[in-house]
Amino acid sequence: MAVVEFDPAAWLEAYPQFQGQLSEAQLAQAFDVSCLLLDNTDASPVPYDPSNGVETRRVLLWLLVCHLATLALRPLNQSGPMTSATEGSVSVGFQVPQTVNGAYFVQTPCGASYWQAVRKFVVGGRYYDACHYHPWGQAWRR
Repeated sequence: MAVVEFDPAAWLEAYPQFQGQLSEAQLAQAFDVSCLLLDNTDASPVPYDPSNGVETRRVLLWLLVCHLATLALRPLNQSGPMTSATEGSVSVGFQVPQTVNGAYFVQTPCGASYWQAVRKFVVGGRYYDACHYHPWGQAWRR
């Protein structure tokens, strides 16, 4: 399998709402952070083979870049999604998301899509423990 190379111009074509919002250096940084969250090496369990039309890892990494870009465009010092707001004497409350159950990712539409799409790669396999019986009556485990 190959490694996904980030192309900011192609990414901006797919996500035009970020045009002029973030620099190419900021997008490249978001891609680098995305690679920390999703393995972008030949050993990755997420397939990427563009010569055979398999683009799964690229799509997931681009969703992560979209998620990080959306978070980067939040107002300065906003740590999480708004949980409450009042008008009289102006009060706003924010909640720092926990990473358990994907709360970090469901803050944005791209993050929620990523979280759903990546489930099939992170859910563990099944383990069946079975006792095998030897023809002479002795039980053994493999």
